Amino acid sequence: MIRVDLHLHSRASTKTGNWFLQSASLPESYTAPEDAYQAAKRRGMSFVTLTDHDTIDGALEIAHHPDAFVSVEATTWFPEDGTPLHVLCWDIDEADFAEIDRARASVHDLVGVLRSRQITHALAHPLQRIGARLTADHLERCLLLFPVWEGRNGARSRVGNETAVRIAQAATPEYLAKLANMHDLAPAGSGVPSLTAGSDDHGLIDAAATWTETPDSHDVGTLLAHITAGRTALAGAHGSTAALSHAMMGLAIKAATDRGHCPVPADLRTMASEVMQHPFPMAEGIPQRGRRSLARDSALRADWQRLDDIEEGARRSHARYRVATDWAQREILRRAMAGDNARPGLAGITDRIALMLGATALAAPYMAAAGYHASEARHARGIAHDFFGNPDAGEPQATTVVFTDTFDDLNGVAGMMRRLADRTDALGLDTTVVAFGDSPVDTPGLIRIRPLARLPMPAYRDGEMTLGIPSIAEVLDTLERRDARVVHAATLGPLGLAGILAARILGIPFITSHSTQLARYTLALTGDRLAAEAVRAGSAWVHRQADRILVPSLHMADGLAEEGLPVERVRTVGRGVDTTQFNPERRGFFAHRRLGGDGVTVLAVSRLSQEKGLDFLLDAADLLEQDGVDLRVALVGDGPHRDALAARVAGTRHRLLGPFTGDRLAALYASADIFCLPSVTETFGQVVLEAQASGLPVVVPMGTAIGEQVTDGVTGTLSISDGPRHLAMALRPLLLDRDLRISMGRRAREAMVSHATWDDVFVRLANEYRDVARGRELRTETPRRPVEMGVL
Repeated sequence: MIRVDLHLHSRASTKTGNWFLQSASLPESYTAPEDAYQAAKRRGMSFVTLTDHDTIDGALEIAHHPDAFVSVEATTWFPEDGTPLHVLCWDIDEADFAEIDRARASVHDLVGVLRSRQITHALAHPLQRIGARLTADHLERCLLLFPVWEGRNGARSRVGNETAVRIAQAATPEYLAKLANMHDLAPAGSGVPSLTAGSDDHGLIDAAATWTETPDSHDVGTLLAHITAGRTALAGAHGSTAALSHAMMGLAIKAATDRGHCPVPADLRTMASEVMQHPFPMAEGIPQRGRRSLARDSALRADWQRLDDIEEGARRSHARYRVATDWAQREILRRAMAGDNARPGLAGITDRIALMLGATALAAPYMAAAGYHASEARHARGIAHDFFGNPDAGEPQATTVVFTDTFDDLNGVAGMMRRLADRTDALGLDTTVVAFGDSPVDTPGLIRIRPLARLPMPAYRDGEMTLGIPSIAEVLDTLERRDARVVHAATLGPLGLAGILAARILGIPFITSHSTQLARYTLALTGDRLAAEAVRAGSAWVHRQADRILVPSLHMADGLAEEGLPVERVRTVGRGVDTTQFNPERRGFFAHRRLGGDGVTVLAVSRLSQEKGLDFLLDAADLLEQDGVDLRVALVGDGPHRDALAARVAGTRHRLLGPFTGDRLAALYASADIFCLPSVTETFGQVVLEAQASGLPVVVPMGTAIGEQVTDGVTGTLSISDGPRHLAMALRPLLLDRDLRISMGRRAREAMVSHATWDDVFVRLANEYRDVARGRELRTETPRRPVEMGVL
């Protein structure tokens, strides 16, 4: 089997069609022709050629090698409308090139020269738009003009490559005959074009990462005969956001170095040279292996050395690029947060802002590359629609990636996300949850990514609540790998917002969840109405941009309507309850003793924070005890208000039990007598469902989301407010009447048995994803014009 990269560039490619590169006076490549040759040979290529843009100077530099041949990538145009094309012309000499260069002003003239001189040639990256809009009409004419197509280009997206192959394979003799009549062109071939593959590499990193395979060939003539006859196989990588962004970064760094301003720190230049396949000037006194900075960062050192196990080539280089850029962002964020050597006052704030902007700048190439690839993928899908009709006419692909800033925490959103990640594969849902984790995880239902940094949650003094800062490059890479068609921001923290930003960059719809009353929490935690208003306005603005807004309760839907959000895009998707786990039969002796033993126990399960109203519950208990009512309050949970609550219950009959989960929590529910949660900030109240499933009557404030989960007088009692006196009035009948407690608890259990299961909820959620993917009932937006990236 013969391998050859049929599309490879060197520094001889200087006639760029890229506006940005022209304006910045940047070349397309810094790769020496001999370096390109040696890299291709190291990576297993049997023959080597260079296809520089409109020149053979680079190819002539390696022509002395017996397994090298001279080629060119010629730019040509449709004379009717000026639409440009690139044509790969292989195994030519200087006389051939002169004729090619003379004729390339018109694709018809160029093809005539290539045929008359019997030069094997192919249409390069058929679906790439090079400065003008490429239409299905142009591609129909290309089917007639070119008997060979490049079916896999290592710089183009998988969607574009696969669409090009699909169009080529549709070119039956009958279809070509119809096109010939339509366009008044004689077909160059008699059927399906032959297909080739090449890396289209400009920076050496991806050289020979994409290649063509043919049967054994002892010379170039036999190789090209196999290509002409279609005896080829396409191998290697498609283009990716990472590859394009690393090419952009590498080009900028090499250009700056070439002009005498190397931006790579001196002690990292040896490593950078290894990754970028480019020599950097070494400063005196710097260790040859450049490990000084690494020695201070054991995590970076471990990540870097782990990549030594990957075979030398593009994959290892791209992995090291990511390690390096993530490390740089982490280091900049660390310095910004720590304020190392920061100047005092306003100057210090300015320094930190500058550092944050620097971290953002490192992500800019990834965002630009992702936007370009996304626009090209949309263009390819549009071309496919023109040729083959709507592939999503039945059920649209609704591959969804859900971003959540809370996953391991003890709250309703985190619990739902854990269940969704666990059940998506079993239910056949094309959904993946993305959450933070200290170690990477990639399973069908869950991806864990490591944060660049963790910041303490504002206004939480316990230090246990932190906000992770994600790498936007990793977020974009995740969406690309999953071929996401919908993004769901389950939270509006940094990870959820990064998912929304990525969706905007990629031009795909996104959904938000309004599952936390951020403004109310902000006011309760800080007492600052200005901060609360800023949070309210900010979250409302984000929700307005969403294609759909999911809320867990009608109470929350009404709140959004009052905010002026578009009600036609609001959907209520509640939560399920596991009536097998939460069950009255879980009542047990040890759990009963843990709650306090004899007496009527009022249980509250919640995060221990001030806004949950647990102090009001203890105040209500004090009022009832003063009236001679016997009760115990048991608080289950943890949080920043823990110490204050512990001080309140010290020396009383009440208990602070700490956090419990799973079967131990279920046993506590079943072993209590009444459940009460005075919170007015809940958006749903998962614990209310769990308590009722466990056979407990529930007391909660009316006019709240948790009140929506209770049937007043049937499964529990709705308190007029969350104030202590009203709570005491609502609790009193249940505390004094055992039969009332039992009957309400029995009806609460019956209500939960008929309540939606978690699987029901997840199927409903998948239906919402499909609706958004289909675009039903969504507003129509004017598509943005793609940024043309030229030949890179």
